[in-house]
Amino acid sequence: MLGNEGPNVTVEGFDGPLEMLLELVEEKKLDILTVRLGDLADGYLARVHALSQLPANEVASFLALASRLVLLKARSLLPSIAPIAEEEEGETEEELRARLMEYAIVRERAGALGDRLRSGERAFHREGGTPLRVPPRGGEITALTAAWTRVLALAARAREDDMVAPGERYSVEERTQEIEGIVAERGELTFSELLGATPTLGWAVVTFIALLDLYRRVVIDLEQSELFTDILIKRKTKAA
Repeated sequence: MLGNEGPNVTVEGFDGPLEMLLELVEEKKLDILTVRLGDLADGYLARVHALSQLPANEVASFLALASRLVLLKARSLLPSIAPIAEEEEGETEEELRARLMEYAIVRERAGALGDRLRSGERAFHREGGTPLRVPPRGGEITALTAAWTRVLALAARAREDDMVAPGERYSVEERTQEIEGIVAERGELTFSELLGATPTLGWAVVTFIALLDLYRRVVIDLEQSELFTDILIKRKTKAA
């Protein structure tokens, strides 16, 4: 317990607050040589060990007062020791209190780190965000991908009755021949021009497949200035 008079202690010939014991010794009402400081410390430590939680303030008070008793006993045994000013004693007690508080903080944080270690969390890491995918610039594969995206967009905007026309039939072979003839005649045209104003889904798919076949057979070239823009279909120039 910690009261206004400090922790209670029990030694031979005295049972009460430690501060009162110190006052009796300083006032020479009790001979310091009769006080067994070892028994005083052992008894107090035994009581502290029995507690569930370390009483930091009480321990600080005990250390400050007990150190004063040790000094008084040393003076009685060795009178040549110079007395210590009261102001210095106060500073020593404050330092002891500060060190005990620092110890309590370090102990708490060490316990938290120990819990993380036991749970397998051996390191702190920064959470990563969504990876940024930078689209490629230009290129033949990009042109075909953009063309297919445009086909789907145009087909989605088309009217439903145009997309599902009863009896509508398309031939990839015939569409390939048509595109080859148009490119041979005009030299170049855009993909939008080739599809027309309102293409049906079937017409757009057949046109795209025909373009792939012509590109595979090196009949046409595909150019695109930027990603997802309209592509230019050009007649392949044969080497001389």
